Amino acid sequence: MFLAVFSLNLCFGPAAADDVFQLQPEYVYGKNRKPTMGYRKPEVFEPLSDRLYQSGYRDFPPTAVPDELKNVDAMTRVRGMGRILACADGWFWPFSRTARKNEPPGLEVELLQTIAKKNGWDVDIAWVNMATRFGPGAPGGAYARSIDKGVCDIVMGLTVTGDDHHMDPHQLAFTRPFMSTGFVLVTQGPAKGIRSLEDAKAQNVKVGVPAYSPMSEYAEANGIPHATFFQNYQVIDALVRGEVNAAMIWSGAISQAKLNRPEAEFEMVKGFVPPPSMRWNSAWVIKAKETELKAFLDEAFENMLKSGEMRRLCERYGIPFYPPVDP
Repeated sequence: MFLAVFSLNLCFGPAAADDVFQLQPEYVYGKNRKPTMGYRKPEVFEPLSDRLYQSGYRDFPPTAVPDELKNVDAMTRVRGMGRILACADGWFWPFSRTARKNEPPGLEVELLQTIAKKNGWDVDIAWVNMATRFGPGAPGGAYARSIDKGVCDIVMGLTVTGDDHHMDPHQLAFTRPFMSTGFVLVTQGPAKGIRSLEDAKAQNVKVGVPAYSPMSEYAEANGIPHATFFQNYQVIDALVRGEVNAAMIWSGAISQAKLNRPEAEFEMVKGFVPPPSMRWNSAWVIKAKETELKAFLDEAFENMLKSGEMRRLCERYGIPFYPPVDP
């Protein structure tokens, strides 16, 4: 699944229809006082230093739920409150992040805002740590501290991996997927002519991959020349240092690199599609009993996929769009 940090509950209203978000470059001054091209990092909630969080203000719904709506089905609660309660990862760019003053909030938060706005509702977000040991479904993990406690009706930021043994104990269900992510090929410099992993293998071009990941196992099994680095960000650092000129990184990391490594010169190979075994669906989690909420979200996703809204939202956040894949 995925990561975050349980934090102070915040509220988001619907995104303005005419908002145009771009990762705008600006000049920032480093220690040497010389201007360098970079990106302004958003103000991020830090639970280790936030007094409200440390005093115990956490693990509660972002908005007080009236007593008469606490024990009803989710859609009755949504209609009665005029808002959708959701849990999201605190720093899982480009999907969600805790930015108090800086828009945008993330692809999935904006996706939910778009759905809510079409129905005249607001969205309230509670931040949840999805990186708990042994996964979000482990004892004391993300689900036990969020949706199981009634903090929210939806948990965002999840990937359907097939290892879903935690769903039944928590009585959870996935929505239909709204997109898919995967490992994509990026190149720079002398490797610019590489268009596929087959090209890299034929030309003996070493490909950087995250260590102990499905991608490193794939490269090993298929005889692709590769070098391993711990996690996506270190693969990106290796590209910036010129240690490798081709890499397979998670598609969301491309957007992350635009914020954290603006000096990077690599680009995703145009038209590249991840190998089927290196691609996974993105979906949300709800309580299995909430059949009306599931039907509502499934229909919303289907309509946004057909209209192209989902693709445009991905492109807005600098992440390649891939439609859901068949199970």
